[in-house]
Amino acid sequence: MKSSMRRISLVAALALAAVLAVGVASASAHRGGPGGPGGPGGKGMHGARASTLVTEAAKQLGLPRAKLVEAIEKAAATRIDEAVEDGDVDADDAADLKEEIGDNLRFAIELSRTRTVAANLGITTAKLNTEFRDARRALINARIDEAVEDGDLEADEAAELKKDLADAELPGYKMGGFGGPGGFGHGPRGFGK
Repeated sequence: MKSSMRRISLVAALALAAVLAVGVASASAHRGGPGGPGGPGGKGMHGARASTLVTEAAKQLGLPRAKLVEAIEKAAATRIDEAVEDGDVDADDAADLKEEIGDNLRFAIELSRTRTVAANLGITTAKLNTEFRDARRALINARIDEAVEDGDLEADEAAELKKDLADAELPGYKMGGFGGPGGFGHGPRGFGK
């Protein structure tokens, strides 16, 4: 019973850590940028997590990391250009936003559209989402392995966690559905008037 409760607690903690890692990185990107909590461009601890995810996703896609980053940044810039055309963003703000997408990968991911990133890479959105899911799974598996190495988790518990993780439905390229923080119409980073 004690082992079962510990395993359940650990599964919940790891799942929560994975969700919070990306969620906190997302929040940091909104407050990040120069002088924000994530440091210049949000490249603090949370910016590193976005970078790590993109690095692993590039491996899963069989692409150089630079090509994936370029596709993400290009998709984010396209979205900014669309906001300028729609009158939601003026040219000066657009220039600042484009500079930030080059400095803050998490911000670039949030502004980009999944379908545009996929098109920039010449793949389907399903492929992009699948490989980002696999990247998230690989990173969580690595954290489980680290917990075993650090003595925080028994090997049998790790095996069970990995089995549960294999069946878990993880987010793809984006963390959630439509809009959300950083959308064009809402919040401090929103482009809406």
